[in-house]
Formats: sequence, C-alpha cells, structure tokens
Amino acid sequence: MMVNMDNGEDANMDAEEIRAIFRFSALEKNLISSFGIQGDLFLPFLLSLKAGGSWSYATEEAKSIAVKDVITYYDEENRAGYTLEKIYLFINPEIIKGEGVIFRLEKCGERKERELVERPYRITLRAKRMLLAEVNPGLKEIRIRELNKKKILLKGTPAYSAAHELEHLEKGEVKGTPIWTFEYIKDQ
Repeated sequence: MMVNMDNGEDANMDAEEIRAIFRFSALEKNLISSFGIQGDLFLPFLLSLKAGGSWSYATEEAKSIAVKDVITYYDEENRAGYTLEKIYLFINPEIIKGEGVIFRLEKCGERKERELVERPYRITLRAKRMLLAEVNPGLKEIRIRELNKKKILLKGTPAYSAAHELEHLEKGEVKGTPIWTFEYIKDQ
C-alpha cells in the first residue's frame, strides 16, 4: 500500500515506512520522558542526531546545547569501519575555564560564507545535567546515558562547538571576521 500526500510535492510514502517513523518517534518520546528533563531541552540533541552538527536552545528558565564529536574506527584487514558519533547534551551549561586560542573558520545560520573566529582549545564546562549518546551506524544503535558528573573537560572540536553554541545563547549571533578579508597567495 502506498500513501500519497497531496501537498503539491511528490511525496509518496510506503505505509510501512510511516509506521516505522511513528514507532521511532514513540520510542524517542518515551526515552526523553525517562530522563525527567523538560522535553524541549532535548531539541538540540534531536537536531544534532537528525541534521548533524551542534545546536543550542534557550527559554527564560533553562538552556541546553548539544555538542557532537566523531571517532572513526577502521579495520585495515577487512577494509571496513564506521564513524561513531558522540553527542553530548548539556542542560544549563557554562564555561568555567578556557585554555588556549585556536583560529578557525565557522559558518553559522543564514550566513553565506564562513567567518574567522577565535575559540579556546580546551574548556572546562559545568552543567546541571549531562547526557551522552553514542550513535553507532555499524550496529544501527543509539545508546544514551546520563553522566554522573557536573563538570567535564572538552578539547578540540567539542570545545570549539560548545564555545560556539554558548556564544549563541549569550550574544545571539556569532560574529567573526569575514573570509573576504583574507588574501590569496599563489605559491610558485
């Protein structure tokens, strides 16, 4: 059986696929409620899982960020592997210590081009609650658990991403130096 959604687009879906989406959504809803955390604070996690990247969200009462890190495992003998995604969800996060300076290009939101920004290489982040999801595409599993700590040391990409998302929450727009201020240099 095929279901045709007449909304002006070619959007035919198999009924089995629709059932699978509803089943996944129900599992997701149950998982979220099992943590006893306000549901909308999970939005950054859901966006990171489904769209990729790191995300932030805030209300007047609370804020949350999701920060993604990746590790690729590859078996040279079998010539196969997978990329494990680690998605951290921090509830009411704050940076309590930053260390080092990394210059990097970032693209954010509606901006067309990337911009040069400065980020700390290492941060110590404190949060009311911390969750960690490990997304394993090799096994098609999403394992999620609460971390039993209130502080964590992040370095490299997770640190840059956390600093970026917290800048969103504090200042709204992330601002940097436009890429068109760079110079091209042709090597001979």
